[in-house]
Amino acid sequence: MGRSYEFSPCRMPPGCRPCQVQLGFWQTGGNYLLYFRPAISYSGDDARLREFFDRGPIQRFSGFQALAGCLRSLAGEAPGPGSSLPGLFRRLERQLQSRVLGQEQAVEAAAFKLWAHVCKQQPLRPLSLIFYGPTGVGKSELGKAVAPALNSCLGEERYRLVWTELNTFTEGHSVYRLTGAPPGYVGYDDPPVLEEVRRSPHTVFMFDELDKAHPQVLKALMSVLDEGRCAARHEDRQGGRELDFRRCILLFTTNTDLSAPAEPRLGFAPPPSGDGAAERLPFPTPMAGGLALRLFRADESARLALARSGVLREIAGRFSGLIGFQPLSADARTAVTARQIAALGREYGLDIVQVSPAIAQALTPRQAVSSRSTVPMLEGMLTPVLLSQAPLLPSGIPLHLTGTVEHMSLTPA
Repeated sequence: MGRSYEFSPCRMPPGCRPCQVQLGFWQTGGNYLLYFRPAISYSGDDARLREFFDRGPIQRFSGFQALAGCLRSLAGEAPGPGSSLPGLFRRLERQLQSRVLGQEQAVEAAAFKLWAHVCKQQPLRPLSLIFYGPTGVGKSELGKAVAPALNSCLGEERYRLVWTELNTFTEGHSVYRLTGAPPGYVGYDDPPVLEEVRRSPHTVFMFDELDKAHPQVLKALMSVLDEGRCAARHEDRQGGRELDFRRCILLFTTNTDLSAPAEPRLGFAPPPSGDGAAERLPFPTPMAGGLALRLFRADESARLALARSGVLREIAGRFSGLIGFQPLSADARTAVTARQIAALGREYGLDIVQVSPAIAQALTPRQAVSSRSTVPMLEGMLTPVLLSQAPLLPSGIPLHLTGTVEHMSLTPA
């Protein structure tokens, strides 16, 4: 079950409202939760504290060292190992971690790649990443979080998201919806997806479910991935046809397990040639702490798996990175359940800022197809509670969901 400790009253730094709260630590397995009751709003000038309290009243850490390091940084102590990277990278990592639960390594890898790209003054090609792993573990959620996180960390509304479901691109001719249909063909006047870059050179293109798409989709993107440019079907107002993607970010998701020895083929890709013998990377084991080298090795291993799945090697080698997502741990699934309860509350006009850990744990199935499949169950369990108690509470105030599964209650924060 774990252990918990609570301290009250705890005086908060200047700029916090309220100035005294109950501070709690909950340890379960190798994970730690830090929570405040009630929630804190911060209006001071310390950027570290503002970023810390913006993450919400419940914060999850993968281990004691991560928790202690966070508290030391707030106290102004010397940074620990791994903090030598520029602040933008770590801020971006924290922003993404607040949206995607239980995927610390995948988020760190994505933040590192994003940081390296946005710091370039004259990029030669766009950043292109494949998020791969089981369904319902946060791949699409991370894609949705990229543009808001970048805008928040950079302090300007620079990036915008364009979402494309590739499960509707199963026919070879559907690729024209990306690049534009030739003159005389149906759809010639329809705006193609890639021409969205004309509206913003800093577009985040999200291509969901790559494994469902026809192989022609990736072939059509080869010049974009490699050179950062392609020709449009239609001229712009100045008479030009070239589309420039060098400052864009292209994200792809796939449920294909690129870490496994043998993978199913992507979409309608032909079977790979050769005897299928395993290929080994001719690199020695990297020294500990080399994040860039660790990511490179993981990229190359996934590229080989992508090529074995039927994708052409010349395409697999064009992606900037391939980032694997792991099945969610029990603690991560519990945290996802708490977030889903808060989202359900918002649908009914309720601001549930904290969910009792015992309730969240009890409402998290031990086995489920994915975290998405638990939402109907939560609606069935919680809708009577939310509808019966909402009229008894003042409107527009933060709420806690407390009690037991048999007797849940909403209380003002």
